[in-house]
Amino acid sequence: MTRRITGSLAVTCVTLGLITWPLAFNLGAYGEVFYDDIFRIVVASSVLFVITTVTPPHPSPWIWVVRAALISPLAWMLTAAFVVGSTSEALERPEFVIWLVAVVIVSVPFSLRLLIDLFAPELAEHADRRSALALAALVVAIGVIGFSAGRNNDRFLTCYDFAVAGSSEPDNCDPTG
Repeated sequence: MTRRITGSLAVTCVTLGLITWPLAFNLGAYGEVFYDDIFRIVVASSVLFVITTVTPPHPSPWIWVVRAALISPLAWMLTAAFVVGSTSEALERPEFVIWLVAVVIVSVPFSLRLLIDLFAPELAEHADRRSALALAALVVAIGVIGFSAGRNNDRFLTCYDFAVAGSSEPDNCDPTG
């Protein structure tokens, strides 16, 4: 039996790709995750938190685990801003770095899974292990390709491309090349 790609599955795949690529590219090109990438994670998880509050997709007690994972990026950002003074300063404190790593490891997968539950419920409800692994492999592949393209950006882009976009030039940028 051949599995058809439905509109909701296609939207889910594109959304996951659009979230994954810039994070991976910037990490490869600059060795950093930029504030706008962090804000995307905070906004997406906060919106999903509100959605789960209005319409819980999972029964109790699991909904509280989901909500805690979704609100954790916003909690980290607000705590860093108001307790430490800024998110940049918070990244110099080990306890905030550990918390941020936990946020990324826990919250991002919960957010991605919730997006699948919302955009492609038929995949979440009737997914065989092969389909779920294929979707996970797609996200990982996009991340690896994005990271590799970022790391080797000089093969794909020129210094001018970064300058005209208003971006800083990566370390491997050769203005004479």
